[in-house]
Amino acid sequence: MLTYSYLCSMKERIIWIDWAKALAVCCVVFCHLPQSQDWFYYRFLQANLITIFFFISGYLKKDHGSDKANWQKYWYSLILPYLFYNAIVYPYWLVKIYMLNGCMPDLFQAMRPIWGALLFEHKNSFCEPLNGPLWYLPAILFMHITIDLCRKTRYLHQIMISLCIISVILYTANKYYFFAPNLTPMGIFRRLPYYYLGYVFGQKLLFRDIKISRDLIGFMTCLCLSILFFHWHLQAFRAGQHILHIALFYPSNIGFLFGILYGCKLLCHYKPQVTINLSIGTLVIIGLHIVVITAINYMLEYIQNNNGTICYNWYEALTVTIAIVGILYPIILWTKNHSPILIGRKSK
Repeated sequence: MLTYSYLCSMKERIIWIDWAKALAVCCVVFCHLPQSQDWFYYRFLQANLITIFFFISGYLKKDHGSDKANWQKYWYSLILPYLFYNAIVYPYWLVKIYMLNGCMPDLFQAMRPIWGALLFEHKNSFCEPLNGPLWYLPAILFMHITIDLCRKTRYLHQIMISLCIISVILYTANKYYFFAPNLTPMGIFRRLPYYYLGYVFGQKLLFRDIKISRDLIGFMTCLCLSILFFHWHLQAFRAGQHILHIALFYPSNIGFLFGILYGCKLLCHYKPQVTINLSIGTLVIIGLHIVVITAINYMLEYIQNNNGTICYNWYEALTVTIAIVGILYPIILWTKNHSPILIGRKSK
């Protein structure tokens, strides 16, 4: 058996996490390209993908450190990037509105995305998301703070398990009655169990060893089960079986999560620098890819003269995804040396 200390030492980079983050962030770009909702693979990725980020955030959560040290880390890794990337995208939003309407927005319109960003990318009658993919940063911040508060007591796990159960109930109620859609807390309720699961795995030093045969079986079995559960999940929705539809969401996510992670452990032998850089630059891609997608879509719509009805096939979306990641990759390399705050690190 190849030991974790040999391939994925905590003193070095955790290679399977680098692979998971790099693959997941590229799939985020892929899923934000316009494609048909009738395509199974597209809905499958959309429903399950973000789980990886929450599990990894919980897995890497340190169970030590003062409140001051923790808040300093949150400030540089979550809060400042959230503010910076929203501020960077705001001029793009103004240009987009001008190109759509032929004039600049009035004060009420101009404030809508600002209020949306301050409300963690919420959407309602008076606000709209400014940089929608960033919603997961305040969600992760909330989960980190929750763990910090719970570990001050003797009942950390009892409280967290209770909160996870409550979050499932609230998510189910919201999905069924649709009383608070597009609100970041709903995303928290939906993903808190995966964050806590990652936290438990990280604290108990689970998922550390590398064994090719077991990881290969885990990869294939978990992904197949995830696909089956998700197909059942869709069939239940079409049949009007809403409770079953909601319940199947969780095993589909769990199967997908561990299928991908087992697959990434199989890649621990390979440590290409591009994978490590994509993992380090996750925030750059999350924060800027919407701008690049919009620019590419607009250019293709103009060339094809299709009046905004562009819809990519999977191979077209894959090609555009590679192009977008290629465009953003030099920015990742630049931020590592010149503006580390944009990748969630304290400035030198």
